[in-house]
Amino acid sequence: MPVYEFNCEVCGAFGSVWRGKDNPPRFCSKICKNKGLTGENNGGGRHLKYTITPEMHADIERVYQEITGRGEIKALTQKLGIPRQAITKYAGKQGWIKKHRKGTDWTEQELKILEKNAHLSLETIRGKLKREGFERSVTGIAAKRRRERLPANLGGQSACSLAYCFGVDTKTITRWIKAGKLKARKRGTNRTASQGGDIWYIKDLHVKRFIVEYLPEVDFRKIDKFWLVNLLWKRK
Repeated sequence: MPVYEFNCEVCGAFGSVWRGKDNPPRFCSKICKNKGLTGENNGGGRHLKYTITPEMHADIERVYQEITGRGEIKALTQKLGIPRQAITKYAGKQGWIKKHRKGTDWTEQELKILEKNAHLSLETIRGKLKREGFERSVTGIAAKRRRERLPANLGGQSACSLAYCFGVDTKTITRWIKAGKLKARKRGTNRTASQGGDIWYIKDLHVKRFIVEYLPEVDFRKIDKFWLVNLLWKRK
């Protein structure tokens, strides 16, 4: 009695069974057999558009159970000439889940750099980490900053936000900065000139100093009094 290797005509599952001569199997289970014979599979009893051979089965299993790098499924679709969706569906029916590379744990030094520069753009933080010998992706940095619950402002705000608090337009804040009255720094974003350029970041400490040293510049009739009280109440 020969052994037949086959793919189920309904779900595409690969299997091998002992069968009598000239009696190859068509279905992997009674459920699939009922669907196939009643025309329920694929909307009318049509055979699978993509047939998975035993060799393809082995390739898909290797990718989903052994390889942990990147781009293997894409390479597999090119090798087999089958859409990714078909491969994913087939693997799901086999109960295979692709393994993913686990990122390395963050060191104490990396966390200190992240905490110190959490208010900067992700690309800038990535650059600062790289200069210290650490390689982290932008996605990984964003996820870690979120998990650590690090505020993006770290006791400061943008020029636009500060303008709203002072009751003036952003150009006024920029003028104070360029005149050297209000200390600020760029956040290191990738905003183009048409988007207004990089964003200014002003620490609360420098805002306090500006109010004390350049009191005549401040119009207290326009300023947000609740924000001002909260700002002056802070110890740092």
